[in-house]
Amino acid sequence: MRNLIGAKRLVPGAFAAGVVLVIGAIAVPLICARDGRNAGNKPAIPASPSSPAVAPSGAISLVQGARTAAGIQVGFPHTTVGAVSAASEYVDAAASTLDPDYAASVMRVAGDPGNTALPSNLATSIGKLRAALQLRPAGPLDPPVTFQTTAQMYQLRNVAADDVLVLLLTDSTFINAQGGTAQTTGVFPVQMRWIAGDWKIGAVGHTDQDYSALAATPDTQAAASHGWLALVGAPGGAS
Repeated sequence: MRNLIGAKRLVPGAFAAGVVLVIGAIAVPLICARDGRNAGNKPAIPASPSSPAVAPSGAISLVQGARTAAGIQVGFPHTTVGAVSAASEYVDAAASTLDPDYAASVMRVAGDPGNTALPSNLATSIGKLRAALQLRPAGPLDPPVTFQTTAQMYQLRNVAADDVLVLLLTDSTFINAQGGTAQTTGVFPVQMRWIAGDWKIGAVGHTDQDYSALAATPDTQAAASHGWLALVGAPGGAS
């Protein structure tokens, strides 16, 4: 189980097309830009045992990035585990904020520079999420209001040395102004690409296949039966 002691467990991310956030009676479709490359269903490229494209076959321990930027870890190793670790780090950050400006700053660091719409689309989505949660449209929110997402499990598709589709199963919680909570799970298809010496998000949610049927409560037999594998959080953080 990914969460460390004391970490909040919160609601599905605020930006994946095809991912729906459900809080009580609220259903909010969350969006992200299509970059036109739609690599979700490209044929997998066979890998040698020493290749960065080797796919893990069980639970993995997430690794840290080499440094931080915009409050997130970056500089992940050129391995499949590095790609999963980067996807988890980026989704946890971008889907765990109600601040549109911060969400956009995360995408400017974590997103493929060629997909220029990522930051603005995520900021717009966060604004829509605030409205759906009946929060004021702009400015800081008073405690204890929080919204956070944690990737708990993963699957892989189309593993290549420089391109991999990472599916993340998330566990999320919204805490409102009265301290009430709502929890749900989500499935995030995250297209990861190796660009300029680091893993970047090419797209979130925009693939040629619907993965919503894989939704399940993390760390349960149901999740395992859908093919989900555990993520083990890396202690500490990048300096």
